[in-house]
Amino acid sequence: MKKNKVLINIENLEDIDNYKKIGYNNFLFAVDKFSIGYNSFIIEDLINLDCNKYLLINRIFDNNDIQEFKSLIPNLHFFDGIFFEDIGVYNLLKDEGINLIWNQSHFATNYSSINYWLEYVFSAVISNELTSNEVSDILNKTNKPLVLNVFGKNPVMYSRRSLLSNFNTYYSVKMRNKAVIKDKVTDNEFLSIEDDNGTIFFDNNYFNIVNYLDNFNDNNILFYLIYPKDVDVEEINNIINNKSTIKYKDGFMNKKTIYKLEVMK
Repeated sequence: MKKNKVLINIENLEDIDNYKKIGYNNFLFAVDKFSIGYNSFIIEDLINLDCNKYLLINRIFDNNDIQEFKSLIPNLHFFDGIFFEDIGVYNLLKDEGINLIWNQSHFATNYSSINYWLEYVFSAVISNELTSNEVSDILNKTNKPLVLNVFGKNPVMYSRRSLLSNFNTYYSVKMRNKAVIKDKVTDNEFLSIEDDNGTIFFDNNYFNIVNYLDNFNDNNILFYLIYPKDVDVEEINNIINNKSTIKYKDGFMNKKTIYKLEVMK
């Protein structure tokens, strides 16, 4: 994994200098009011940072959000690219000359869909719900280099509803905006985070596919994307160099997801 292709989500601005000291210079920032599930920052605090800066806009917008987001557009030209989920963001920015990266978590699952979007955007993020062979096939058949999620906690679901608050109110328990919920049937744990914009659920296990990267053509990868999620700088560097001892899962790298419309034999 080449350091100049590693893109790291920043949780604390003080971490940037520590990452730069060991050779990383591409960083992804969640944006206050327009991102959910990650530590976010106001645009003004990011503009003058000396690094390659990308923004994560992963919220679903309503009409009021679209109007508010418009006020940010003049400052967005200070950034190297924007990872977007809501199509409204694309429509607002498509003529602004900004590098746009399609980032709909559960949609980029085949090269036909991705190639369609690549006619309009700079790049796309491959879904984490694919096998190693499927990822390799997509990388070899798409028309531009793509972004590959390598480490983090995978988002499972996002709702505009205040699910934790509703639960706490219904059961008369103490209000929380962050909780780990265990599914009694499967024993899977989910990290749930709520703010004014809704609730997002992550698989509470760390996802790590560093061991699989030799299976993929590096020329077809724009960035290797890292979401630290409470992991410090030193350990992230260990993860990138495949020296970490953190327990993790490899998602669907070796097994097809059953969450598909297909004949089950």
